Amino acid sequence: MANPQKLYCANCLHCKEFTHVSELTGARERKVKCAAGQWSTASGSQKTYSLHTVLSRRKDKCAHYDSMGESDLGKFISTLRETLPVERIIEYPLDAQRKSA
Repeated sequence: MANPQKLYCANCLHCKEFTHVSELTGARERKVKCAAGQWSTASGSQKTYSLHTVLSRRKDKCAHYDSMGESDLGKFISTLRETLPVERIIEYPLDAQRKSA
């Protein structure tokens, strides 16, 4: 029996991009989370992931999966692969001040 195609969380309406700001350093990083709460720890805390890893987030099935369009899924995933950063991008407050000076 062939494996069914995994669901890409990045193609779900519940996959949300946001800016995480560290309370300790003020550093900013783009991250993703599941607004339906499907990415959680054993203790129930919400997991978030760096934006560059969003294509790694896949599930065999999800009761909350709400596709943004399966007809062009291949093109959507291909475009994401080409446009997503390849590593974490963290912006520190001091770097921003230097650039504006």
